Amino acid sequence: MTRTVRILGIATTIAFLFRLSRELSESWGNEQVEGYSVAVGVVALLFFVRAVVSEYAAKDVPVAQKDILWGLSLGAFVTLVARLTS
Repeated sequence: MTRTVRILGIATTIAFLFRLSRELSESWGNEQVEGYSVAVGVVALLFFVRAVVSEYAAKDVPVAQKDILWGLSLGAFVTLVARLTS
């Protein structure tokens, strides 16, 4: 239960920060960066692969580090889905 809460907290924070960054950029009059969604998708995929490897192959990785990796990948995937659906 603690791991789930920690992972969801990190994912929510990452998704919120991505959205806040985009809104601040738009409010300052900056234009959208081409390829932003692709870049976020690649980052999400890289964090996901690293999370899977650390969870199942690397037994000496601390649990908190595994949770951070899962949270980062989930937050980036949520950000990507939110960008693609809006």
